[in-house]
Amino acid sequence: MEFQQSIRQDQRLIMSVAMERAFHVLMMPTLELNDWLEREIEKNPLLKLSHSPSKPYDISLIRSKVSLYDYLSHEIELHFETSQEKEIAREIAGSLDEKGFLTLSEEELIGKETVLKKFQQIEPIGLGTRNVREALLLQLEGKKKDPIYQIVDLHYDDLLHNRLGKISKSLKINLPEIKEMIHNHLRPLNPFPGRVFENDFNPPLIADVSIIKEGDSWSVQVNDSDLPTFEVHETYLKALENPYSKQQEVDFIRRHLAAGNWLIRILHRRKKTLLEIATYLLKKQREFLEGIQGSPSPMTMKEVARALTLSESTITRAIAHKAIATPRGLLKFRSFFTHALQSEEGNVSNQEAKDLLLKMIDQEKDPLSDQQLSIKLKERGIQCARRTVSKYRKELKIGSAHQRKMWKP
Repeated sequence: MEFQQSIRQDQRLIMSVAMERAFHVLMMPTLELNDWLEREIEKNPLLKLSHSPSKPYDISLIRSKVSLYDYLSHEIELHFETSQEKEIAREIAGSLDEKGFLTLSEEELIGKETVLKKFQQIEPIGLGTRNVREALLLQLEGKKKDPIYQIVDLHYDDLLHNRLGKISKSLKINLPEIKEMIHNHLRPLNPFPGRVFENDFNPPLIADVSIIKEGDSWSVQVNDSDLPTFEVHETYLKALENPYSKQQEVDFIRRHLAAGNWLIRILHRRKKTLLEIATYLLKKQREFLEGIQGSPSPMTMKEVARALTLSESTITRAIAHKAIATPRGLLKFRSFFTHALQSEEGNVSNQEAKDLLLKMIDQEKDPLSDQQLSIKLKERGIQCARRTVSKYRKELKIGSAHQRKMWKP
């Protein structure tokens, strides 16, 4: 009984490792996949390269450090117990940007909050937060009763603009003490926790998928024609067919042949997944791609996952670090995924709301507060809370009403 249980546990472990490797391949952009595939072929004595593309630069520079996702994959195995928790944690890891900040929307995080909270305890602290303020607060978690926590929590805008006198007056702490607290407790913190995994060399964006328009017809293709291809050495195949071959030799050949077949299957699955996502994207975003619409229609990973009967984590990994060539230029896959805002005429994307917000601020005579901008958006039929307006304004690198008033000529 114990022996059978041990076998089942070993089988689950093997499946988990294989699944993780498959997801890792799915996440790789074409350029990185190229390098990885060559190394896998070199490791397998049964395989030989039949086509090796020329490289525009030394791709080994890209892998000079451990990537953020590689590091987190290892940490997830240590911090989480159940396969369900690990799956959600990997989805979160795959959604982080280069700063280590979360890109999943609140809707996409529903039911995953417990895992996220646990995920945020992985070093360096701050991974999985949404912005610098959240990252700093998480790192100050043990000092919630200290004034330094209040400075970041309640006076973050003043801190950003060095209005230390205002903070001093509000907290009733003299200015030299405020400066000392910032120097001793805030400066040592890491505002961008993901940056420790950044490489000095950033390769140019290369299209992993192309959406092509020729006349009135559209097509989608995965750009994998330049990936290295391989074949099996005939000597090994003949040895496998030879009835006089030693069992040890046969086992060796079968093991490495299975590894080669796994490579073929996983590359096919990656291509199929990317093709399905891009085809759905074309169907959903046709008007944007044709230039009729200024920004992409609302489209979430949850929606695409449901339509394609895939998991959200698969969608997250498939689009990570990838670019798509379109009639509107080379775009990041992730740029097509937005969460929807409610309007009188249905849903609008957050990008459309940002475009309108930018236009309103450009046309304002006197600087409008975030609350006033929220009201004006509602007048245009878009439900957008003050907090959301503030978030979009900061993402657009636009100052507050007070700052715009000061900068006004």
